[in-house]
Amino acid sequence: MSAVIFLGPTLPRAAAAERLDATYLPPARQGDVYRAMQTHRPRAIGLIDGVFLDVPAVWHRELLWALSKGVHLFGAASMGALRAAELAPFGMRGVGRIFAAYQAGHWPGEANAFEDDDEVAVIHAPAEAGGAPLSDAMVDLRASLDAAVADGRIDRVGRDALLAAVKAQHFPDRSFARMQSEAHAVLGDAAAERLRAWLTTGRVPQKRLDALALLDAIAALLATDPPAFQPQFRFERALVWEQFVRAVAVLTVDEELVLEELRLDPRAHQAAERAVLGRTMAPVAPADITATLDGFRTRLGLLRRSELDDWMRDNALDVAGLERLLHREVAVEAAGRKGGATLAAALIEHLRLAGQFAPLLARARAKQQALVSRAHIPPAGPALAAALDWYFGARLGELPPRSTADWARTQGWPSNQVFTQAVWRDYLFAEAQR
Repeated sequence: MSAVIFLGPTLPRAAAAERLDATYLPPARQGDVYRAMQTHRPRAIGLIDGVFLDVPAVWHRELLWALSKGVHLFGAASMGALRAAELAPFGMRGVGRIFAAYQAGHWPGEANAFEDDDEVAVIHAPAEAGGAPLSDAMVDLRASLDAAVADGRIDRVGRDALLAAVKAQHFPDRSFARMQSEAHAVLGDAAAERLRAWLTTGRVPQKRLDALALLDAIAALLATDPPAFQPQFRFERALVWEQFVRAVAVLTVDEELVLEELRLDPRAHQAAERAVLGRTMAPVAPADITATLDGFRTRLGLLRRSELDDWMRDNALDVAGLERLLHREVAVEAAGRKGGATLAAALIEHLRLAGQFAPLLARARAKQQALVSRAHIPPAGPALAAALDWYFGARLGELPPRSTADWARTQGWPSNQVFTQAVWRDYLFAEAQR
């Protein structure tokens, strides 16, 4: 598939898929277009629905970046219509009646400014519950009343008065049912009943119609096997853009492989994290100190108090000095846990600058080649236990932890399953090299 479509309550995904074979993603939020570009490498992107209110909306700059990378960018119906009207001068293609109204600055036949984003806003069920709309968009109410006027079911004066009453409502309260209730007060009972009867079959789902038109436009474009979009502007990589990229960074497959290799060497992984994070002081809970001390003693084999005392003496530390050291260690670990994608991207940059990326990638690729015909899913029981014993004993020179899952979590692995799978592959690779 060579198209990505951001779709939510405007159109059911099944209906969209019948129109266009594409990768369908939930309503776009800030960073989603950038991540989709990195993950799916589309030739075209269709923006229909997007989030807003308490979540940052899809950013104009990331859309401009997509255009600068040669992607054909389309918008319609909802958030897509808004962004297309704003970015049409840069090459984003708008589709449909709603886009045209935003671009013109007025709804057809009206003199008032058409610019409010609440014209397309709806509330809807959570994505896991199907994402169905729980209110109706103002543009659908407008289009339906326009059709009623054209069909002689309501006059223009009544249409304008009814629209004004609905527009005064907060967008989550707008619906065809609420509009019909308002019609009794605005138009009178007889006219309201005529409108109600007509709306049972005459309502116009303008957002849905525009969304379908966008899918058709993308299908028509892709059928011509078009060259990459040629932007007529220069995208400036300003500081704010670089900060954004670091915050939403998506790692490539090779970069993921390198980080897995790095995590398999906990000391190297820890050193790289420290180089990236620094040692920023932060408030530390006593429980964190205790857990960090336990992990530290296990790593260095200082299980007896006498062994810990000897280590402190050898390193010119007293108890207070050890506590200060552990406070800094906990602060760095906490920063690492919060780092997420930003930390991962920074680690990759550090590895490249330190000359460590290429050797790690070479080892990861050699491992892939050596294990191309081997099972990568670790078996349960003695075979996995043997691999873990080899990893902690032969590779790390440490005693096995009491809880492998807890150890994996403290070392930055996404899950114990990911960790054991990586160890199993490493174990098989070591066997293949013997």
